[in-house]
This record gives sequence, C-alpha cells and structure tokens, in this order.
Amino acid sequence: MISDSGGCRNLVIFYFLGLLSLLQGGQVRTGSYSAVIGFHGRIRPPTTHSSALRQRLRGGGEKELAGKVLFDPKTRIFRLYSRSALYAFRTDDSGDLEHLYWGSFVPPNDDLRYLALSNVQLCFDPGPFNAYDTEVSDQDAAKHIRGTSFSEHFTRTPSFSDRLSTDSEWVHSIPSVGRNTKLLEYADLGTGDYRPQSFSVVYDDGGNICPLTYVSHEIIPGKLPMESAKGKSLWSSENVTLLPELRGGNTKDQCTTLVVKMEDRLTKLEFHLIYTVYKEVNAISRRVIVKNPSVRPSGNFVCKGGCIMSSGAVRLEKLMSATVDFHTMSGWNFITLSGSWANERHMKLQKLIQGKFVVESLRGASSHQHNPFCAVTTTPESLVETVGEVWAFSFIYSGNFKIEADVSETGRARVNAGINPSTFSWHLPPGDSFESPECVMIYSNSGLEGMSHSFHDLYRKYLIPERFFGTVPPVLLNTWEAMYFNVNHEKVVELARAASELGVEMIVLDDGWFGEREDATSSLGDWFEDRRKFPGGLPALVKDVNALGLKFGIWVEPEMVNVKSKLYKEHPSWTLNQHGRKSRCEGRNQLVLDFTCEDVCSYVISKLGELLSGSNIEYMKWDMNRHLTEVYGNTRAPDKQGEVFHRYMIGVYKVLKYLNEKFPHVRIETCSGGGGRFDPGMLFFSPQIWASDNTDVFSRMAIQHGTSLVYPLQSIGSHMTAVPNHQTQRLSTLKARFLVSTFGTFGLELDVRTLSESDKYELSRYIAKYKELAPVILSGRFYRLWSPCRMRDQQAYAWMCTSGGSAEHGISAVVAVFLTKMEPGHHLPRLRLRGLEEDENYVIEEIFPNRAKRNPSTGQIELTGGAPQWQLGNQKVHMSGATLMSIGLPIRLSFDGDCCAFVLTRARGVSGSRQV
Repeated sequence: MISDSGGCRNLVIFYFLGLLSLLQGGQVRTGSYSAVIGFHGRIRPPTTHSSALRQRLRGGGEKELAGKVLFDPKTRIFRLYSRSALYAFRTDDSGDLEHLYWGSFVPPNDDLRYLALSNVQLCFDPGPFNAYDTEVSDQDAAKHIRGTSFSEHFTRTPSFSDRLSTDSEWVHSIPSVGRNTKLLEYADLGTGDYRPQSFSVVYDDGGNICPLTYVSHEIIPGKLPMESAKGKSLWSSENVTLLPELRGGNTKDQCTTLVVKMEDRLTKLEFHLIYTVYKEVNAISRRVIVKNPSVRPSGNFVCKGGCIMSSGAVRLEKLMSATVDFHTMSGWNFITLSGSWANERHMKLQKLIQGKFVVESLRGASSHQHNPFCAVTTTPESLVETVGEVWAFSFIYSGNFKIEADVSETGRARVNAGINPSTFSWHLPPGDSFESPECVMIYSNSGLEGMSHSFHDLYRKYLIPERFFGTVPPVLLNTWEAMYFNVNHEKVVELARAASELGVEMIVLDDGWFGEREDATSSLGDWFEDRRKFPGGLPALVKDVNALGLKFGIWVEPEMVNVKSKLYKEHPSWTLNQHGRKSRCEGRNQLVLDFTCEDVCSYVISKLGELLSGSNIEYMKWDMNRHLTEVYGNTRAPDKQGEVFHRYMIGVYKVLKYLNEKFPHVRIETCSGGGGRFDPGMLFFSPQIWASDNTDVFSRMAIQHGTSLVYPLQSIGSHMTAVPNHQTQRLSTLKARFLVSTFGTFGLELDVRTLSESDKYELSRYIAKYKELAPVILSGRFYRLWSPCRMRDQQAYAWMCTSGGSAEHGISAVVAVFLTKMEPGHHLPRLRLRGLEEDENYVIEEIFPNRAKRNPSTGQIELTGGAPQWQLGNQKVHMSGATLMSIGLPIRLSFDGDCCAFVLTRARGVSGSRQV
C-alpha cells in the first residue's frame, strides 16, 4: 500500500502495475490485494484488511461475513453484513454519516467512497455545515485505532492529515456538498437539509438547531438489549425500558451490534445510533438513544450576537428510529398495508414520484387503518412475488407511529420510521436519556416473497416469545359468536362437551362473564365473576371443563372501563380525560383507563394476577375495543402532556411483561376490535393476534393474504364461524371456512351443538386433518402463489407451505386454492408450485375433494351423490419437483368460494392408489 515512508517508491510501482493493467484489461491482483485503475486513469491503492479478515475473505466471503460489522479506519466506512446483503455508510470530512449502499452482498475489497461522486450540489442548496474537528492528534488516533477492520472497542477515525497522506487522488475529487445533497443516516433540522428530518429538539432558550457530528463508535458481539442500557459505558439511566425488541439469539455469534455516537458539539447533546445486523436473515434493526449530559460546559453558552443559551433541559419533539436515503428510479413503488375495521391490512401500491407519502396512526394504537410497515420496491405493478428488489421497514411499536417517504426533486427518496411526532414530545433534563422503539429493516433481491420469508424467520425466532417457538396452539372454541353475552356455567359446559367430541382442545370464555355484564354498557373494569351466571365462580367452571379433557381460556379487556361499573364509581380520575371538562367521547360505551398512572397499572396487574392464579387458565385473550380520545394524563405535569401517548403504551407493555414473566404457561392472544393492533410490538408479548373481527371467508382471504406479507402464519388468529356470516351475511361452504382458517392458528367460533350430524362428522375430520398439517403450515415456508391482483380474468388465491424437513414419509407441502370470483367461460391457469426440490419426486394427493360438478348440458352445478370429483383424477399423482414448479397443476373450480387442497409427500417408498 502507499504509506508515509517509501510513498514515492510505492507510487511508482503502482503506476507501473497500472500500465500493465491497462494493457491486460484494467485490473492487477497482487496476492490478496488488488490495484484498480481509478478515475482519470489514476491508480487506486488496494483496500487493506487485517490478516483475520483476509483469511475470512479467502474462506468464502458472503457466508463468513454474515452477521458481522466491519469498520475500515482508513476509508471510515462501516459495513454491516447480514445473511446475503450489505448495508454501508461512512463518516465524511464534515462529520456526517453518509449513507452509501444497501443491497445485495458486495465484498469489502472495494472502496465505496466513489459512490459519493454522485453528489452534485444544485442551485440554492446550502454548502457543507462546517462543524467537524478536522484534526485528531496522532497520539489520540493511536490510542483509539488498533488497525483492525473488525473491532470490538471504542474508536475514533484517523486524522484528516493521515488520510490525506494515504488516499489516492480520485478520493480528493469527491465534492464537498451540503446536507441537502447527501444521502444521510440521520438528519437534523435547520442546517441545510430541507427533507423531513430524523429528529427535532428544542432547547430551553427556544432554539432548535442541533447539528450532529460523529464522535466515536463501538462494535459489540451479539445484541445490546434495551434493558441493558442501565449502567452501560455509553450511557446510564435509572429507568429500565419496557419496550418490545428483537432478541439477539442464544449465542453472541448470531448478530452484531454497532453503536455510533454523535453529538451537538456546542450543547454536547448525544445521539447513539444503534444498529444490529443478523447472521441468518437479511435484517438490520435500528433504534436511537438520546442523552442529555449531566455535565454541560460551564455556565451559559453566549453566542456572538449576545444571545444566551441556558445549559438545562431539552424537549424532544421528534425522534425517528430509522432514516434511510435512496437513489430511486422511475418505476419504483411504495407498498403499504392499509384498510379499516373488519377489512384490515390490504396490500396497497403507489408509484414513488416527487412528493411525500405517509402512513400513520394517531389513535393510540397502531390501528386498523394503517399497519406500521412499508416497502420501497422495484417490484412491477403486477406484484409478481419473486421479482425485484425490496427494502422494507417494520416498526416494533403498538402506539402512534409515522412512516414517511419523501421523494425530492432530484429523485432521491428518504424513508423515516418512528413514533408519530404529532402526538409526542419528551422532557429530557440533564443526566437523563430517552430510547426510541426499534425499527426492523429487511432487504430482498427476490421480490416480496424473499422479504416475507425474512420477516417470518426473524419474527418467529427473535420476536415472538421463545417458549412458543415451533409450538402448535390448541384447537379452541371461542364462545363469542356462539353465545355473545349470554353465557353461564351450564351453557359453557354443554358447549364444551359437544366440542370435545369433535376434537376441540380448549374452550375460551369470551365477553359476558364478569361483574354484572349483560351487554356492552356495564362492568368493564370489574374483573370478578358474575355469580348469577357462575355460582361456583371460575374455579368450578374450569374444573368441569378440564374434566372433559379440555383446556380453558378467558377473555379480558384490561385497558377499558364502563361508567356503569364499581371501578369507575370508586376511581373516576383513573380515566384519560382532562377532568375539568365535562364533555368527553365514549366508544362502545366505554372510557380508556390512564395507563400512565402507576395506580392503574398496579390495579390491573393485581386483578389479572388473581384471575390467573385462582384457576387453571392457560389462555388469555386481551382485547381493546376503542381508540384513545381526550388524552390527558392527570398524574403528569402540564408541560409533560406530550409524553402521555407514549407513556400509555409503556404502561400496557408493563402489564403484558408482568403476565409473561409471572404466568409463562399462559398463551396470550391480543386483539383490538379485531386487527386494530396487529403489530410487532404486540407479538413480542403474545405469539398470536386476532387478525380481524370479520370472519367471512371472502374477506378473510384478502386480510390474511396481506397480513402474511410481514407476519408469520403462526401469529394470525383465524377461526371458522357459522353461516350466514355474522359480519357480511354471506354464505360459504364448511370446507372453504376450514381451509381459510387453517392458514393461521385455527379455531372455532360457532355453536357446534346446533350442527347437523353430517356437518359434525365433516368438521371432526377437518379438525383431525388440521392437527396433522399444522406443524407444516405454522412453522414451514409460506408462498403466495396466486392473488387476484396478479390474475387476468379469474380472481383466486393460492397458498402453499413447505416443511423443509427431510423425513421420508413426512408431509413436504400443503397447497390450497380458493376461487373468489367466478368468470363463466374462463379457465384457471395451471398452478405452478414453489419451494420444492427439483430432483425430488412427490406424491400429490387431494384432500376433501368436492362432490359437485357442472352439468355441461344445462350449465347447472349439481351434487354427484357423494362421488368425489378429484382435481387430478382418482389415482395418486407422482410428479417431480421440476415439473410441478415449471408446469404446475391443472385447477378446476366452479363457483364463488369453491376451493381445493393438496398434500405433497416424498415419493420414496410410497405406492398404491388413492382410497376414497
């Protein structure tokens, strides 16, 4: 390499090698280094690495670097390697963190600073903000830099003079531009960047300028948990956070954490940008800690104009967990999951053009309307699953959020994700710190399918409570649509007895069991049994249900209170409301308890603890049936009311954390009027979430299809219900209701006592089959083969799960096809499968074939007297994986709601015909 000693001699050598390179194709390799012709014909010296890194590169590169963070002190480039992707940024000469690249794997040999050459400053763009200490002493550099590319220590970058002596000339041609021109990792307000900022602070003098510059960084093996913030070397805090977060795995080699410290050089306000990169998934998590130092520079700050800035508290008014800037091109799209109550998480696609795109919630919950997720993608508008690059963001939070994508006049786009600043501010006195929720970022170069697989793998292994990893939830029957509020001991036991004969494994007692609850107008908050309905209390009911061989679950709505309740009469001040005002909003006849109040949280913990301790309860459904209004915390100071929305969410998390730690055997399913709080924050505490109050087959196909974009099937609460459907009055077959709910946690929500004997027999077969298929569906790899937005004529969904297992006689895959809208005269295309082994032979067997067909003479669909109508004929079909994926299966469906399903097993050792 070119060094201070012998630099001229080495430079001559490199020029000589360069001439040879020009004659031989442009590149010369010398051992493990490379000399590459740079811009203007100059020689770029090779990037140097430690001997350990060079060994890793020779050993395979992509696999060896997965889950690692590399820092090159010479180029000041940080490289975060996930499973097969790279996220890279650098510290530039202004002290900014400049984003360089996020995409497919690129080895660390190349100097990515050349990407900054695309920064062309436009007219009216301010120049660089000059706040960086350009000189660091040699002694300081030697103290902090140990010469390794992979470090696990605090470090600062080399001095400007050191870099100047070793950098090649093309590096010095990188333009010095302002912040509005750069791609940045984290952006402030008021110093030349006019795009949406990452954060906003207000000092106690009213000033809001806070230019951040790089100070130091630390690379830490494993995950730096949020709870470990207390007493760490970078910060200290008396408060232990209760925010949900990704885990780091059982060993420290599954991920690596990078902490970059930035600060405002004048006020010493610190921002710690925390990145964790995962080895097994193309995932990076990001969050930010802001620390107001306990010791400020002595006295007040006096600016040149004579103004005085006091050295006191700071008010945070915006704090995004992640900011990413992109180079975009025409044809790029912005994908979100949006909808409404009973119609949640439909996939929406918009073209990214100049302007701003926002998804957010101001409701106190993540909401039915917008999920805390977005994706920037090159995927075509037809939403082909396996094509295009995807950069996705998923926010681990259950309260008010904001995800914004801003496309500037240059075509560059910025994505911010974090707490919604419209309802947020935080008082930060000296010595205190604030930590943002975590944002997950996923990269895929294999379209939406690759993105979904990464999210599913990540959330199953690192987010959902570990004790539920790989488990199958019990098949339950919920009393709600079977009985609504009209529950009592005898009815529930009778329902449980009928359910046990069908193979059901758990009874869940829903609303109507507590206080004096006859309808939605009373008793929320009074979490004790209604002795009129349950004379022996819950213990007697649970004992009788357990005697039938069934487990028992219970429904609660802990965040709410009815005015008509004992709790409200005793503690009217416990609700969110400015109590000097008489007017207020009620939703579903209820008010919201103030979970920022310690007494409220203690009361809920006490009551739920008594409930779960007093009986053998193994499942709890936590509901929330209205959103927040009149949000005023009566235990908070007037100047801290901007903290109430966030503190409310912290209070909810606190109670959920208590339940998980105190009652680990209890499986919690969260709910909010259906899917109004279906987000990663809830998944941290509950392995499953009720997907929607709408259980109609046709509606659920779209809801579960969209939900699967981010969330694994084991998290999607889905039940079979009665027809006509209670939400839409539509009719559908028992088979269709079974198959749709199978692609989720599967349960029943109907009065099985009223079913015909033939329906009971059919349902018992379905339940038995689900138990056989569940391990593949809930823990396997999920593929969205068809969706209506990708089909020309017919509208159909096709879903597939593969096991990935190697058991010879085990189930390899499950496939289901649903026709939502029949177009007479049109045929369905062949269904190409995915995720199989090309060289493997499979047995394809249809399960539960239809017993109706169309009469070609009359056009009428007629019952066949019990004779099955096989999609693939009466014999088992043997086919190679290559044929099934390249050609596919012929599908013949005849009416709206018609469906079929197949089970694939490996053909080795399997023979014989199908038995009807």
